[in-house]
Amino acid sequence: MIVLPLLLAMAMAPAQDAPTVGGVPYRKLTTRAATEAAVRAQVLGDEPQWGSWQLLSGFPFGEHAQGELAQALEPERVLPDLRHGGRGPDLTASYTGKQGFAVGWRELGDIANRRVDLHVHQEDFLQDNVLCYLWSTVTVDEDQVLPITTGSDDGMRFWLNGELLVDIDVGRGLDSAAHSLQLDLKAGVNHIFVKVSEGQGGWDFQINCRVPLPPRIDAELTYRLDRDFPSSPVARYWQTLTYPIPDDELIEVGGLAFLADGRPLVATRRGDVFLIEGAYGEPPLDARFMRFAEGLHEPLGLAARQDADGEAVYTVQRGELTRLMDRDGDDRADLYQTFCDDWGVSGNYHEFAFGPKFDGDGNAWVTLNVGFCGALGKAVVPWRGWAVKISPAGVLTPVCDGLRSPNGIGQWTDGEMFYLDNQGDFIATNRLSHLKSGAWHGHPASLRWREGLEGFAEQPERQPASAWFPYRVMGQSTADLCLDDTGGAFGPFSDQFLVGDQMNATVMRAWLEEVEGHYQGGCAPFLAGFQSGVNRMAFAPDGSLLVGMTDRGWGSVGSKTHGVQRVVFTGGEPFDLARVSALATGFVLEFSAALDEGTATNPESYVVRSHTYEYHADYGAPEEDHQDHPVLAARMLDEHRVELTVAELRAGFVHRVDAGGVVSATGAPPLFGQAWYTLINIPGAGPRQWLPGAGEGPAQDD
Repeated sequence: MIVLPLLLAMAMAPAQDAPTVGGVPYRKLTTRAATEAAVRAQVLGDEPQWGSWQLLSGFPFGEHAQGELAQALEPERVLPDLRHGGRGPDLTASYTGKQGFAVGWRELGDIANRRVDLHVHQEDFLQDNVLCYLWSTVTVDEDQVLPITTGSDDGMRFWLNGELLVDIDVGRGLDSAAHSLQLDLKAGVNHIFVKVSEGQGGWDFQINCRVPLPPRIDAELTYRLDRDFPSSPVARYWQTLTYPIPDDELIEVGGLAFLADGRPLVATRRGDVFLIEGAYGEPPLDARFMRFAEGLHEPLGLAARQDADGEAVYTVQRGELTRLMDRDGDDRADLYQTFCDDWGVSGNYHEFAFGPKFDGDGNAWVTLNVGFCGALGKAVVPWRGWAVKISPAGVLTPVCDGLRSPNGIGQWTDGEMFYLDNQGDFIATNRLSHLKSGAWHGHPASLRWREGLEGFAEQPERQPASAWFPYRVMGQSTADLCLDDTGGAFGPFSDQFLVGDQMNATVMRAWLEEVEGHYQGGCAPFLAGFQSGVNRMAFAPDGSLLVGMTDRGWGSVGSKTHGVQRVVFTGGEPFDLARVSALATGFVLEFSAALDEGTATNPESYVVRSHTYEYHADYGAPEEDHQDHPVLAARMLDEHRVELTVAELRAGFVHRVDAGGVVSATGAPPLFGQAWYTLINIPGAGPRQWLPGAGEGPAQDD
């Protein structure tokens, strides 16, 4: 089915100057989908044809593992019509759902190989303890077996032609490869029917059912499609290049670094470190992954540096900081040295360890995840929930604590160290915070290890965040901090943090300033559309950005479960809101290109709104206490900057700044035009302004 069409197409290959993909003709058609389908047909021959997916959502659900998922609701009466060749459900039918909600079918379209967020309703009572149904068809010309993988958050029942293939009633996160199925398809129309439950938190479904192209052809086709059909306005300035991953390797990236000669190193959660040869081709179709090290315990960070005895590679395993060296020059590590193992491992599944990131003094910084026992994080062994630094002599020093799931460490422009934490118990939403010596960041599990520790109060005051990332709109699972120190080689946002998101497969921007003794700042959307969840980033010597991905453990959007991509700035002058800074009376907005004076000085071009979060032990916290802030005046400071005078700023609150009404001097709208600034302190009003009930809840648990 695959080899003959490919050989035939190669035999009919056009002249050398005509574009090809994998030896078959490539021709730009009217749409991306049509162009892709034409190439896939030449390479793969006839593929199963999937119908548009339909969703029926809003039915009540109680608790998992209580038999509720197996109880047939009214929509399941259609199952006899979902046999092979059956007529399918009546898409005009309506049902009574939770609290009398009127439930009807809605079209989702093509959802193959991507995460689908099933939270499609705005009503609060339809966010938790609900369930839904999905239906689609798959048509084939002759009987065949189609291998797929699928998964859900939470429980799922999955039928093919009325036969139940999956029945699991549990609370879980999305793993798109949780169930490997062989779909026994019959010639003609086959029916897929799925029931997905939701307790609390995420509610997702994914089915990976597209027949995969060979990796090299897939990477080349994606490259040409991205050039001919940019997926967004951002993609016109930043192109993403995909590395073909060998079929027999799982590159679930836990760390990225570069050797002195510029070759990338990639650590995987499976315990390997790979060296990429031929990494800088555009596209990098001839890149080769060569195993540099193996047998490690889930390395979740990587750094290369020049030591006195040669170039060394450092990685953090669950239980130690490890030093690797290739002493004989064969591109294989032959020294595996325990550099420091002075923290505990209890065996809890959630005791991840992240790092290292080195500071200017040669200290290796490591952040240590709490374990989980039930709904709350625990620190049953030393330094879980802490940030530590390890000296060049291998000596561990505890720095600060109160961390929950700190998947990301970075050094700011002035040398100070920061980290990212993930939403959960005692963490309202994802956040960026300063790793200040002696600070406590709010998660109480780590407090037990303060007892008797010199310089650490046993009842500390909670340090507020430097920047909050509003949940969903600005990511769901932040991962890695990477400072853009390229001096403009990666575009107009130099000296800002890039922040990855593992769930949404995105990269965001963040920036900081020190106000009244506290680092605070903002965040904004940036890059999207990666093939899997963004877990690690690193800038290459040429100023391009390497992005390492995985979806294991948390689930992610994207068409793949893992991989490595490289982002290149292609030039031009992208226009967007680049940075927001605080003033006593409002904000200064800096844009990446020259402004149109008329729209820039019109207060109606802007919207400012604030909110805060409650500090509590529950998983995450919704936005609350929203307030609109009239923009009283807008004054240009220079061709790139505007000063906004804003009514009634609130210390301790996140302020959303929307500049969607502004255009550039050439008339271009902003790429996004939005930013969220965490205003802990108002300039000139003194330090510690968040304490009298403003913002993040009480200073500490009562």
